[in-house]
Amino acid sequence: MRAEVPITRDIIVTTAFRLIEERGLEQFSMRSLATELGVFPATLYWHVGDRSQLLGMVEFRWIEQVELPDHLTDWREWMAELARRYRRNAHEHPNVARLASLERARNNESLLIPDAIVGTLVRMGVGDQLVHAYNALMGAVRGFVVMELAPRAEPDAASDVEEDLRALDPEQFPNITEHFDEMADQALSMRWSNAAEHPLDDSFEFLVKVLLDGLAAQLPRTRK
Repeated sequence: MRAEVPITRDIIVTTAFRLIEERGLEQFSMRSLATELGVFPATLYWHVGDRSQLLGMVEFRWIEQVELPDHLTDWREWMAELARRYRRNAHEHPNVARLASLERARNNESLLIPDAIVGTLVRMGVGDQLVHAYNALMGAVRGFVVMELAPRAEPDAASDVEEDLRALDPEQFPNITEHFDEMADQALSMRWSNAAEHPLDDSFEFLVKVLLDGLAAQLPRTRK
């Protein structure tokens, strides 16, 4: 087995990024990556370490594309724009974006955005609520994006999913069935289209507003 081009860390990370985006993290392995590059798995370990270290490099390759909106001075505008940029980049690379939620990746460089968020929260004056404010922001935004980008049914099976949802028993699910027409294919857990076809833009903006309004309500009156 011989690689057609010299193997470098950058080539390994670039190829891993492409394979994960094309096939999904569940189908990715060090062995499949080695086969793609025409090398033995041991070569990969020598260049990038173990699987979690490589995934950390892939995650950082993705996250460094999210530019901090440091031209904005108002904390609400800064937070909202960062959330939008994070989601926009996730929509461009959905399988890589899911990586951080599915498997532990080792790369402390990926903490650059969390570090900026912590700094903004401290300057806002959240005080001893820092960890709760941080967890609420990160958990809500990342969780929404991951659920929005969750793989949908294949096109030929989407109609079956829709049919199953429309056939829900009103006695077992009285609230969903009563409001089904307004929630159908628009509400998380009740969708059959993928995010590329039907992104939940308005719901995401509503989430960001609720988060920032709630955070503002926790600040001392002089800092709001």
